Amino acid sequence: MTIGNTVALGPLVLSTDRLLALLAIAAFIGLVSFLTRKSPRPTSNAATAAVVAGLVMGRIGYVAMHIPSFSDDPLSALAIWQGGFSLVAGIVGAALVLVVTLRRSAALYRSLASLGIAVMVWAAAAHLLVEDTASPLPKGLIAYTIDGQPVAIDSFRGKPFVINLWAIWCGPCQREMPMLVRAAAARPAVPVLLIDQGETSEAVKAFLATKRLTSPHLLVDHSQDFSRAAGSGALPTTVFVAADGMIRESHAGEISRAALDDGIDDLLETNQ
Repeated sequence: MTIGNTVALGPLVLSTDRLLALLAIAAFIGLVSFLTRKSPRPTSNAATAAVVAGLVMGRIGYVAMHIPSFSDDPLSALAIWQGGFSLVAGIVGAALVLVVTLRRSAALYRSLASLGIAVMVWAAAAHLLVEDTASPLPKGLIAYTIDGQPVAIDSFRGKPFVINLWAIWCGPCQREMPMLVRAAAARPAVPVLLIDQGETSEAVKAFLATKRLTSPHLLVDHSQDFSRAAGSGALPTTVFVAADGMIRESHAGEISRAALDDGIDDLLETNQ
């Protein structure tokens, strides 16, 4: 079942773009195996090494393009589960490994062709299946402070803002929370609303005290209206809302500082 830009496989929820990337990798390995099945030169190890090199170089390329976002916590560059890869750097890395390991041979050319086909199929599928998330955030949404005071989200309209949906029981939510609090303090021009889903104010207050986290926009949504409004069954989910109230992007799963900064920069550009 597809939920916005996520795909639910039973209890597992994946973002559509990540699922397509995994399928593209599987397609590349399958194509290499099929097209080089009669080659005297073994290619399975080369294909696996190319995938690993592509992932490593793609990550290095992405981090290099977002050095300011990683400077506060350099070790977060190793958190590859958050996503963030340079497609060009990844393709170059994979191709170089194929050239070095297979050299000039029919297996090399067929493996490079497999890489090109996998990339083109991924790009076409991403264009067709990843939905445009520019949809209106419903009006009338209300969240509550941990002291029980209502906060009308409509009051934030007229300028861009970010909504992060989280819960205490959610491990990825707990991991990203300190970064989100720091990022929100560093970029106050775009408020980051941290809205707990479905838990009591007392439980949220106790959690925040334990983690020593404070933010003026830590809120509670007892009825989970925001999850329904965002069209997401995954936690955490981060929603980027433009000044006109349109959702410009939705990120399912743990988000990196680089992806958060990119989303905020895009909001600021649309607000100019």
